[in-house]
Amino acid sequence: MNRQTVIAAGILILLGSVLSVLHAEDSTDLTKLKNLSLDELMDIKIPTVYGASKHEQKLSDAPSSVTIVTREEIQIYGHRTLADILRSVRDFYVTDDRRYGSIGVRGFNRPGDFGGRILILVDGIRLNEPISDGVGVLSDFPIDVDMIERVEVIRGAGSALYGNNAFFAVINVITRTAADVNGVEASTEVGSLETYKGRLTYGHVFKSGLSLLLTGTLFDSAGNHRLFFKEFDQPVNNDGTAVGRDGDSFASAGLTLSYKDFTLQAGYVSRRKDLPTAPFGTIFDDPSLYVLDQRTFARLSYAHDFEDDLTVHADLHWNSFYYRGEYPLAFDAAEPHQATIFRDIGNSQWWGAEIQVSKQLFKTHHFTLGIEYQDDAKIRLVNYFVSPRLDTLRVETSTANVGTYLQDEWAITKTLILNAGLRYDRFERFGGTLNPRGALIWNPLKTTTLKLLYGQAFRAPNAYEFSYAAPQFRVNPDLRPEKVKSYELVLEQAVTSKLQLNASVFYNQIDDLISQQFDAATGQFFFDNGGLAETKGGSIELEAKLPKGIKGRVSYTFQRTNDVVTGERFSNSPEHLAKLNLMFPLYRNKLFSGIELQYSSATVNARQQTTSGYVLANWTLFSRELMKNLEASISVHNLFDKKYAFPAAPEYLQQSIEQDGRTFRLKLTYRY
Repeated sequence: MNRQTVIAAGILILLGSVLSVLHAEDSTDLTKLKNLSLDELMDIKIPTVYGASKHEQKLSDAPSSVTIVTREEIQIYGHRTLADILRSVRDFYVTDDRRYGSIGVRGFNRPGDFGGRILILVDGIRLNEPISDGVGVLSDFPIDVDMIERVEVIRGAGSALYGNNAFFAVINVITRTAADVNGVEASTEVGSLETYKGRLTYGHVFKSGLSLLLTGTLFDSAGNHRLFFKEFDQPVNNDGTAVGRDGDSFASAGLTLSYKDFTLQAGYVSRRKDLPTAPFGTIFDDPSLYVLDQRTFARLSYAHDFEDDLTVHADLHWNSFYYRGEYPLAFDAAEPHQATIFRDIGNSQWWGAEIQVSKQLFKTHHFTLGIEYQDDAKIRLVNYFVSPRLDTLRVETSTANVGTYLQDEWAITKTLILNAGLRYDRFERFGGTLNPRGALIWNPLKTTTLKLLYGQAFRAPNAYEFSYAAPQFRVNPDLRPEKVKSYELVLEQAVTSKLQLNASVFYNQIDDLISQQFDAATGQFFFDNGGLAETKGGSIELEAKLPKGIKGRVSYTFQRTNDVVTGERFSNSPEHLAKLNLMFPLYRNKLFSGIELQYSSATVNARQQTTSGYVLANWTLFSRELMKNLEASISVHNLFDKKYAFPAAPEYLQQSIEQDGRTFRLKLTYRY
């Protein structure tokens, strides 16, 4: 019996043990819950989700498997970034190459992927930029984690509502409002690796009804002072040790201004990350090696509920993204540390508009109709050697697309809902694509929900894949969007009033995967639709509310992603994930302890080299109102100082990129 089987069996035994203990402690809960009338059940506070159908609905009615991560969980578990939040969610994992973070879900997360197969929204604002489809999930995410009210994690193909990038999942980050803040908040953090952070936030609702939220954050971390990479272990490379090359800093700001039905929202982040890993054949341990990312977004939205159950929502948004990479290269073997700076720049600006109408008809139908337009007005890719100046790439282009969608939620009976949606997108470059979604949602018992889900989704080639032309690269005008067909069966079962079981089995068939190819005849690289893959697996999760205010969840996911043609296992795709989150009050409702355990089985990198599995533990002590208006927490991440690494992408000489050992953070927040 191998290690993975033992761990999987242990997780299942733990799930069964928790179930039996809770059932023994409260054997009458299920009977009481079953005997409640429909009106009584409706009075019970049930979590809701917006992003699954673009309107608020109960989780049990959503045409997806959904997880909600609340602000309370973010605080008590000491999450520092969006990546930390997603690592705690069933079926998800996030890797970090000390440059960017990359989100994996249900076995798909190719090293070096910028995340274009997951759509990330902030209050419904699309963040995926058109150059590489990327969205930062580490310190480059434009929203301070302190300003997040909740995160909606919506699994499955979502292109029937959202179009491009909603391939495997949609993540909707809901931010705090002025009413949530209601005053001034000042927050300060200090941590290991010479890490410092400060935030100042103001929120107020005026008597006129105008509400204003302003926030700003500064962050700076020296990172690991010394990082050793065996692949660079030569005297010319400081014996493989990068010294003082792991720095990370950012500045961010946000504004939300609301009056009646109108909301103006804007955000900005500028982040610089030093690179100790020397990707792309750059000079190791060079102080001039770094990347800079800047993102700005703004949106004006209107939402109004009219009579006769008619809702209209419209928005106009503008976005800007700027990237610069400074890559020192050595061309003289006799002077390996004599750098020639290669500068890589990407700049994009895009704007869009959407109008959506939602209407309840015939008492049993809820229709949603919308049209969305996006104009990628400026896409600029430039790289060159700085001194002497030698241009190697200059691409300036633009494109646009329009999509229209229709969704109907039909309550066939009191216990059976059919949710059907269809969206058509038209791209200047690629033509049209039609993507349906269907969900049959059945409540055979008051405590049981079964969902049979099907969806199709696509990811259009981004500007880098479609337009990148250089001496070593050629464009492929025949490049097409990737496609996925997604099938899933979901069970949501209230085992007792204190225990919720969520389970699913899933299958994804992925076609026309875009990958980098080499043309031996011309000696050039190019992007082509050659991939065919499949992902299959299942997961089970128990969410519990135990006596004395204890809350938690435990989950296990089995996932397997293979190349259909070769049968080869996909890189950066662990077959087993297991997670435990447990929070419990230590003193009244003021002092809490949060514990996380996360297990990932072994993976392989792009060269099919194995990276070992790991178990991580994080611990946080969180207090609120021990002193008036003061919140305080101390967190220890990687509590047992576990040595672990993530698979490296092909641009790295390393087989894997080692992660941080034990780190701590002390945080204070005061409200005026």
